[in-house]
Amino acid sequence: MLCEWMHSAAESDPNAWIFASEAGGTPVGRDNLLRRNIRPRLEKVGLGWVDFKVMRRTNASLGKSAKVDPKASADQRGHGIGVSLDVYTETSIERKTEAAQQLEDSVRGRKVVLIRQEKAS
Repeated sequence: MLCEWMHSAAESDPNAWIFASEAGGTPVGRDNLLRRNIRPRLEKVGLGWVDFKVMRRTNASLGKSAKVDPKASADQRGHGIGVSLDVYTETSIERKTEAAQQLEDSVRGRKVVLIRQEKAS
């Protein structure tokens, strides 16, 4: 796919930006990318309020739920694991409920039983 892009790109220099600005000499600005390309598509499906932070949190949280390696997931967003987990990753309500149940069982001296059921693929 990258080879096809390189052959069809206006700029044939192998060091050219993949996502170049209209002028071609600089990378496209993230705000321009969001305003011109991403937001119009999001608005069509009622998600015009979404910004890059929402997309980062979604990526982090879905990655955690899918058990993606935390380092690989953090690398995708350009952050260390600490920032990734502390700032961007949201814990699902199911996991929070399970944690509360585990703590309650521990305090009451009951055997800790995981209440989560794995979904069949």
